[in-house]
Amino acid sequence: MPGMPKFTKSPPEVIAAFDAASPSRAGVERKSMFGYPALFVNGNMFAFTFGRNIVIRLDAPGRAKAVKAGAVPFEIMPGRPMAEYIGVAGAAMKGPALRRWLADGLAYAVTLPPRAVKGATSKAKSSGAKKVTATKPAARKT
Repeated sequence: MPGMPKFTKSPPEVIAAFDAASPSRAGVERKSMFGYPALFVNGNMFAFTFGRNIVIRLDAPGRAKAVKAGAVPFEIMPGRPMAEYIGVAGAAMKGPALRRWLADGLAYAVTLPPRAVKGATSKAKSSGAKKVTATKPAARKT
């Protein structure tokens, strides 16, 4: 696909900063998303690493505040920002700002509706059986 960026692994220092600033609260899960560490709550991702960046999902006021403080709207592909996410790189990864933005990301994510857990399907789906729905025949016009 033309224009796709080359995805590089997050260096150990980025992952260390991410882990050090991550909120330790019941319900927060650290998983891997496309090979990058990510944080979830109620099935909603609210932070992840991407290359040399830490990316955080924030509400509109939180994004505006973060951008004023040095974060940037996050783009995987140039000119295509990822809605609700800001990217944090370099010096902004050190200090209390990152911890605060991650806490704000968590606070925003807990307000979102829980996402269905992937793989939590019914026996019918996992056995390959198809769901049959009764339908009425279309009424004829006379």
